[in-house]
This record gives sequence, structure tokens and C-alpha cells, in this order.
Amino acid sequence: MLNTAFSGNKAELGGWPSPPTVLPSCSMIPPSWPLNRWIAVNPWWGVRHCPAEQASQIPGVQPKTSMFMPMAFYRSAWRGGRIKQEDLSGAIEELGSSLPVEQLFLALEKDESDPSQSAPLMLEQIRGADGLPAIETVREQVARACGLFFDQQQSRDFLRDTSHSLFKSWLEQSIHDITLDRRAGVKRAREELKSISKNHLQAYEWAHKILSLSGSDIEKLASRLLFELVGWASWCRGVDWRESLEGRESSIASELLVVFLVWEAIAVDSANTDQRYQWQRAWGRFRNLDFVTDPGKSVKGYERVWHRAYEYGYKRQLTASLFRRGKGGESGKPTNKPATVQAVFCIDVRSELMRRHLEDCSSNIETIGFAGFFGMPVVHQTLTPNEGEVRLPGLLAAAYRLVDSTGSPAQDLNTCRSADSREAIRQSIRKAKYSSFSSFTLVESTGLAWAWKLLRDSLNQAKTPDASFEPANRRLYHCHGGDPVSDSEQVSLAEKLLRGMSKTTDFPSLLVFVGHGSHGDNNPHRASLACGACGGQNGGLNACVATDLINDPVIRAGLVDRGIRIPDFTIAVAAEHCTVTDCVTILQRDLIPNAYLDAVIQLEQSLEEAGKRTRRERATALGLNGLNDEILLNSMVKRTSSWSEIRPEWGLANNAGIIFAKRSRTRGINLQGRVFLHDYDPVLDADGVILESLMSAPMIVANWINLQYLGSVSAPDTFGAGNKLLHSVVGGNMGVVEGNNPDLRLGLSLQSVHDGQKWRHEPIRLHVVIDAPPERIEAVLRKQADVRQLVENRWLWLFRWGDGGLESYRDGNWNSN
Repeated sequence: MLNTAFSGNKAELGGWPSPPTVLPSCSMIPPSWPLNRWIAVNPWWGVRHCPAEQASQIPGVQPKTSMFMPMAFYRSAWRGGRIKQEDLSGAIEELGSSLPVEQLFLALEKDESDPSQSAPLMLEQIRGADGLPAIETVREQVARACGLFFDQQQSRDFLRDTSHSLFKSWLEQSIHDITLDRRAGVKRAREELKSISKNHLQAYEWAHKILSLSGSDIEKLASRLLFELVGWASWCRGVDWRESLEGRESSIASELLVVFLVWEAIAVDSANTDQRYQWQRAWGRFRNLDFVTDPGKSVKGYERVWHRAYEYGYKRQLTASLFRRGKGGESGKPTNKPATVQAVFCIDVRSELMRRHLEDCSSNIETIGFAGFFGMPVVHQTLTPNEGEVRLPGLLAAAYRLVDSTGSPAQDLNTCRSADSREAIRQSIRKAKYSSFSSFTLVESTGLAWAWKLLRDSLNQAKTPDASFEPANRRLYHCHGGDPVSDSEQVSLAEKLLRGMSKTTDFPSLLVFVGHGSHGDNNPHRASLACGACGGQNGGLNACVATDLINDPVIRAGLVDRGIRIPDFTIAVAAEHCTVTDCVTILQRDLIPNAYLDAVIQLEQSLEEAGKRTRRERATALGLNGLNDEILLNSMVKRTSSWSEIRPEWGLANNAGIIFAKRSRTRGINLQGRVFLHDYDPVLDADGVILESLMSAPMIVANWINLQYLGSVSAPDTFGAGNKLLHSVVGGNMGVVEGNNPDLRLGLSLQSVHDGQKWRHEPIRLHVVIDAPPERIEAVLRKQADVRQLVENRWLWLFRWGDGGLESYRDGNWNSN
């Protein structure tokens, strides 16, 4: 989730960084991030300018890319009561569907799907020495070339060296592969490659001329080819994206596309007359296909109605929860006195359960929802030779570097040297672990030390991770230029933090910043369970940085000049919520003044009780129901250290909505851990600046999370990561492959969304509820193009808090139904 108060780079207030200049088809591919900085990605981001129902089935590609589920899914939902008659009626009315109701029910009983509409490939006609289509050999060869080129263990910074390029690297490897022609079945392939320019743009022109296809045909062909290795294509797009955040040009994705186009052009150039004739006929048939779905002629017309009815079912549930107390007014549990503790949680859906139970435990506690990195756009540099850890959302560029120090330059140097020696040992182990023969050589390479680790982990005796942070002399520096961050800039950081969470008055005795993280072992995708706002890291450090900032007397004095007076009796405290165990740890506890220890102890008692209640609520979904509190906690603690645990928690599965409103609107309401909650007070935002930042930052990121989960369920073979039991890590942290498939896998593993019997995530689009005047919301839509596209093209559903219910935004109007 993105910080609503953050500014200082190209992503400020929704000014999302424009992707670098690429060949047009590349923009259709979603970017991906390294495993250690893993963030959720909307797999359809590149086609957001098109209506969701049409664009989600990307024209020309072979694999399934639709957001619709098989008819059997909707049939089960109808028979089980998840879809009711009123949901179906609402969907038919909204869509203006002319399909007879009886045909909708007939379609529900059939397990049909539209045939694939993939662009023809000459590489599919030609057979290699193994009898398989040449495209299979090409996939393996190109994937291997990508792996060698991107291997981070061998060359960490070479991407910034313009003398290197993916296309040139692939070309050199191919020319020296003497078995290539035979394996691919493409005659004279190596000879043709020797004559091709090493400049990928010139090679593109050559391939375009050989193929002799129109611009539209080339686009569909390019889409088909990129989706042959959509994982590696996404990795290339991610490299381009991250380079652009730093202001550098990169065209790696375009180079990968040219690799495929050159392969197809060579295949066409070397094909015989009959093969060319068949290829041209296939293109003729393909051009006559209608990629704009006609609801009256396509299965997708029925799927569209049933899918919308399925989403109406959740809207019905959400409306009933929010307005059960009458007119959606203030909480039914008003407090008679000001809160003495205000706890700021990440807007992550897992925080909703903890917040609800914590407020039930004590009327003196209020909770606030805010982006979990607390507006601290930092890279954390520890006293090690490692690169700094990015501690902010992956879509943003860090503005500051947070540097650790012991307080002594000499001791810093000695500490770093010692860490360097330990890191060398770790690197050798990683090299053995991630090599092709790791399963055979790892234990032999590390001896009894690794054997003991395997035994310890098998017996589930690994030490539970500690969330504590030792106090350190940390200081902020600018990432560019390296100058220390001035007091005035730090005051601005604190001001944006407080205003972004609508917190400028009525401060409590304890202002608690609660980061969150997921502790687990042997899980390549563990960063996906940590704090997305903290760049896939646990959020305790960011909570500590925010706490230090708010407690600084100089910063507080500066805030007074900005119209924010923090009372002397208020102190900030940092904490971290483990989302596996629901235990919350107070951090830097020894820095808390003695006068506040009683209040902190009472808070810890409330947190402990809230944790018990939260664990009970989560127990059934984890298959742990029926256990007493002590055994339940021990079972969840074991999940953090068991290397064999494939589902330590359900993460953000079943996320369905985001609400921007004062906590009094939702306090006491059970939202079932499905809703992101961000505090927003429309009274304090007359000019709409805060709302604009909310809709153009955390709303978009929540949409990315929502659609990644949706894609991992509706199109798991394309946008999901497959079976984590078959995963092998590539390049240390680039990604995973599944079994012998050479492509990197995207999205979430099957175990993250399916429990072995049924889906644990309902594939519905995000429901956005905003408590603001309609004209203020509409002003943001006019100003922010990306937000407008997501809303108008139905990639999410937009509502505002009306007097008697939710008002939905459709076709430029607000509707009360």
C-alpha cells in the first residue's frame, strides 16, 4: 500500500512514473519484482485503457488470460446460495443484457468455453529433432539465455552497462550453439543469425520485413510470442520499470520481443512452399476472428452476466454490514471519553481483524488505518556489505537512505568487515543451493553444519524469528547526492504522515505505530506475506523510524509552525504485528520513559487478548479450530519455523474492498478480514488534495493486489505461480520455475489461494467505498487518467457513502441501487 502523504519523486500524488519507451506490445505485459522485493501486480495493467470484460482476454495469445471462471464455478455458487436471484437481476439490469434468463440458466449447466484465438506461428509448424514444434525448443533456448543474462549472483550491476544487452547476449549464445539447427528444426538458423545486426532495433526492422505483416498483425503476433515466456517477459518489464524509477532508460523487454520475432522470421524464411502456404492461410483465418466479444454469440456473454451476479453477492453482503445500524452513521459503540491510546495499523486486510478485536478489548483504544511504511520512503543500509533493503512500495523510488551506525567510524568499519566475511560464506552456500545440482551437492558442500540445520528444521526446532530492533545511531541521507536530510525536510515528512492519516489534533498519551510482517521459513514467496508497503519487508523498522521522528523535540517544534501541536504528554511507540501468530511486540521498549510503562503494560495486555480473539477467528480457515488458546498459539508459532509448512497463513486471500472513511464509520463492524481500511476525514480535506492522493496511490495498489489474486484464481496457468512443492528458485531472487517448465512463474502459488478442496479467494473486483462529496470524487477522476481508466473500464467498482446506502458510480452518474 502506498503512503498518501509521500511526495518527493515522480510518483507524487498519483503522478505514476511513465514506463520507458518500448515496442508497443511490451506495454501489455505486467512487470514483476524480485522475490526479496515481491509486490502484487495487476496482470492486466497494460490493457487498463480497455473495458475489463474484453481486455482481460488478451487477443492473439494462446494461454487463458480471462478474469472469468468456468461455468461450473458459477453453477456451484448459484446452487449454494452464494448468488441469489436479486444478484442475478441486478447484474442483468446493470449490464443491460438482452440474453433471455432461460438461456442464462441453460448456459450455467454447460461447461463450455470459447476456443483459443491465438496468432499463428511458423514455429508451431516446423518440427525439431525430437518431433516437437520448434517453439518448444525456442522457449527453452530463450529462457536459458535470459537466465544466464540476468544471473544476479554473477553480475549485479551490469544492466547499467550499455555495452551489454539481452539481445546481443542471446545472439552470441545462439551463434555458438552447434546443435541449434537440428534441435529447432529450422534450417540455416545459425547462418542467418550470424548476418543479423546486434542492434535489436535494426534486427526488428529485418524481421518485420521478412514477416511482411501489417502493424495490427505484428502486434498480435508479438503478444502471442511474449506470452510464450510471459514470466521472463514480465521480469524484463520489471527491469525496465525499476530503471525508469531511477531516471534511466532501459529496453530489455523490447529486446526479448525482438529475440522471438527474429526466431519467427528465420522460421518463415527457411520454410518450404507448403509451410508458407499453410502459415498464410492460418493468418487469413485469424484476421477474420472477432476479438470484440458479442454477448449474444459467445460463451463469454453468459460468463459476464454470471460473474457480475457473483460480484453483486459480495456487494449485498458489504452493504448489509455497513448499514445494519440504520443510515450508516457513527459507530454503535461510542466512547464516553477520549482515547488514551491510538494505534496506527497498516491498511492491510489482515489488520482489520486485529483492530476490531483490540477496540473491543478496551474503550480507551482507537485504531487508525494508514499505509504501513508510515510515509518513510527509505532504503535501509545496515552495517553489512549487502545492498540496502528497500523499505517502501515497489512502485516508488526511494528518496532517502537510512544508514545504521554504532556511533564510531572505526567500529563501523570493523563491524562491516566481519559481516563481509560472513556474507562470503553465505554467498557460497547460496551458489550451491541455487545451482542446477543443488539437491545433490548442497549437504556435501556444507558438511555437518547443513546436516544439523536439516535435522533441526525437520524436528521443527528452528528458533522463532524475533521482531525486536536494537537501538542504533541511524541517520537519513538523500539517495541522490548523499547529503544529510535537513530538519526542515524531516518536519515535512512528519507533517505529511500526520495529515495523511487525518491526525492533526486530539493526540493521545500513546501514539502507537504498528508495522506488520509474516515470519516463515523455506518459502521463496515469503515477501508476498510481509508488508507490501515496506517493499516486501516486515514493517517494524519503518514504525521505529516514524516513532523517532514524532518523538524528536526539534521536529515537534517545527510542526507547531505548520499548525500541528503535539502535546508534551504524547509519546510515540513502535510495534510489529506478526500476521502468522497475531502476536504484537512493542519495539525499543527500553527507550520508553518510566512514566509510561503502566500504560504500555496495559496496552500489551489488550494486545495479547486481541491476539487470542483474532487467532480464534482465523483458526477454522487454517484447520486449527477446536484448540484451546495455548495450543492454538503454539501451533501458529510452529508454522513460522516449520520448513515443511506450505500455508503458514492465508495472506491477503479473499480481499474484496477498500474503505476511505473515519474509523467511526466502521468501528464495531465485522468485515471478515476482507477490506483495506484507510482513515479519511472529508471535513479536513476541503480542497480534495488528500482524497486525490488516496485514490491515485493506495486505491491503485489495492487494485493491483486484488487483480493479482483474481488472476491467480481465474487464469492460474498464466498468472499464477503453480504448485510451490515443485518450485525451484532462479538466480537467488529473480523468481521461481515450476518443475521442468523453463518460464518464470507469476503471481501466487496454488497453495496461497486454494486449500486442496476449494478456492480460498473469491475472484471479484475491488469494491472501493469513499466517504466524500460526489463532486470531490469526480474531480479526481477528471484529473487522474489512470484512476479514471480503472473506474470507467470496470477494473474496480466505485461507491460513495450515501445517507441510506452505497451509491455506485456508473457511466458518469451516481446510482443508489
